[in-house]
This record gives sequence, C-alpha cells and structure tokens, in this order.
Amino acid sequence: MVTITDVSKRAGVSRSTVSRVVAGNGYVSESNRKAIEAAIAELGYRPNTLAQALRSNRSNLIGAVLVDAGTPYFANMIYGVQRATRAAGKSLVVSSGYADQDQEARAIIELVDRSCDGILVYLERPMREDVAEIVRKSRIPVVSIGHNSCAVSRGRVILNNFDGARAAMNHLLALGHRKIVHLSGQVDFGDTVARLEGIAAALADHGLGLDDIHIVNGVFHQDFGYAATRELVASGREFTAIFAGDDDMAAGVLLALRDAGLRVPDDVSLMGFDDAFHARHLWPPLTTVRQPVDKLGEAAASLLLQLLGEPGTGPLQSTVETSLVVRSSVAAPRQEGELAITLAG
Repeated sequence: MVTITDVSKRAGVSRSTVSRVVAGNGYVSESNRKAIEAAIAELGYRPNTLAQALRSNRSNLIGAVLVDAGTPYFANMIYGVQRATRAAGKSLVVSSGYADQDQEARAIIELVDRSCDGILVYLERPMREDVAEIVRKSRIPVVSIGHNSCAVSRGRVILNNFDGARAAMNHLLALGHRKIVHLSGQVDFGDTVARLEGIAAALADHGLGLDDIHIVNGVFHQDFGYAATRELVASGREFTAIFAGDDDMAAGVLLALRDAGLRVPDDVSLMGFDDAFHARHLWPPLTTVRQPVDKLGEAAASLLLQLLGEPGTGPLQSTVETSLVVRSSVAAPRQEGELAITLAG
C-alpha cells in the first residue's frame, strides 16, 4: 500500500507538506503542490480516511433514513441531499425505514454506530424513545424532513402541502366542480393531514366543508388509485373530478377511468400532487401540484451542515414551497343536466 511517506519521497518534500495538500489546508507553494499532485497520480496514493477521521474526530459521513430509497420520490430527495453533502466534502449513507417504527429505529441506530457526523430523517412513525436516547447521548445532530415531529431534531424542513392542496382544490372549485372525490393517503401521515387541511380551507373559501366532497382513504400507490376508482365506478356515485393524493395514485385512476370507457377531462377531471417525472408524460398530461423534492433534500442537508459548522445554533427550520401546474387533465364540468356522471349500470 502506498503511504504518505512514499509520496513525500517521490515529490521531494516533507510528510507535513503532503499532509497539508491532502487535507486542503495550510500554505503550500505552487511548485510543491504540483509535485505532490503528480506524485499522488503516479503512485495511486489514496488517503487513509479512517486515520483522518480519528485525528479530526469527524467521519465525514452523513446518514439519511428515508421511507423507501427505491422509489422515484425518495431517490430524487437523495439526489438533492447529495448535491449539498458532496459539495461539502461529505459522503452519504442512506437507509430505508419503510414507514415501520422498528425498521426506522434499526436504520437510525446503524447510522449512529457508523459514527455519522449528522443524520437526516424522514420518518412516518414516532421515533422510539430508546432510540431517541441513543441519539441524544451520541450528540449527533439530526435534521428531520416532513410534518411528523422528531423530538431529537435540531432542524426541520417541511413542504408547504397546505397551500399546494388549497390551490389545487380552489382550481377545481373555480372551474365549477362540486361533485369531487379526493383519494387520500394514509391518514396518520403528516403530508396527508396537511393536504386535507389545505383542501378544507379551499372548500371554506367557497362556503363548503369536507362533508361536501367524497373522501376515500388509502395509500400513496397506483394500485390504490386504480382499485378505488373501479369501486367508485361500480358504486354509481356521481362525480365530475377526482383529486388524487399523489401522481402515482393519479396514474392508477387514469387507467381505471380508461378501462371504464370514461374520458379525461371530457367526462372526469383528474388532479394529482407531486409533479413526478411521469406526470407530464401521461395522456392527457396531468394537472398537479409541483413539489421540488430534490430541494427538500438539499435544504435539509444544508441545515445539517450549518449545525455541524456552528454547533451552538438551532433549532432551525425551512419551508419549501409548492406550485400548481396546470396541464390538460382538468376542465370545467359539463353544464347542468350533463354535469354529473351516473355510472350505475
């Protein structure tokens, strides 16, 4: 294995001079720097990161626990996290908690055991108290993403789900829709609660309440969107618009409506939430609420880096805004007499 001593001999400089170049701090003349960089390239020298970590008491690792790193939503969030951490010279370790309290606990403990400098969490379940105590004793700073509170976090980034859902529902109502179905995500998820509050606020703007629309609770998945829509069609319920809890769900809704011989937006308007990659490629292109997921990750990582650089700061908070994206899956309902779709028989 090539050592720092080998590099210093090849470059004709002291070991301390090589160390300053490798660490990126302290003055080194331009000629010596070029000689060291050439020696490193020729010898294939790689710094001993473990030794560096022991000397600096920093692992240069950032840990992240998300719901499911295998989904496009959270993969995009990781992209944003890495954009910030890599620029700061930190490596990223990612684990999934799958919205299960014990899985989330295991993932967090593993990151503590790896001596991560800081941890980002997107949790759907309350952190177990024994895990919270482990984090407190480790003194590792934690930043949380999302509406679910985390007792040990010193920073928090939230998405403005409330205003996003309010804008989406107001768009449907302004076009004249009143027979509206909302397919909701898991009722105990923070995003679901905030979106329902935004929907309620929009309805109140028009002198209506949640009882004036039909709400079906399920999960953020296209299979639920498909199955729930099939059940709506079979039930004979009258509706002119479906507001899906996310774009994956909306894709399932679109398929079920198509299977039933219903056209979007001629027969039924369809609203989504996320502006995922496939939203613009559906047919018709999906009207939805854009949430910049990568910016959520980047903002959270930036807060964590701030806590690492200024240990006395906190608690910190940041809000990422949403915006309505109007495409062609939503239109005004048909006039009275043609307004509602009766699907019985």
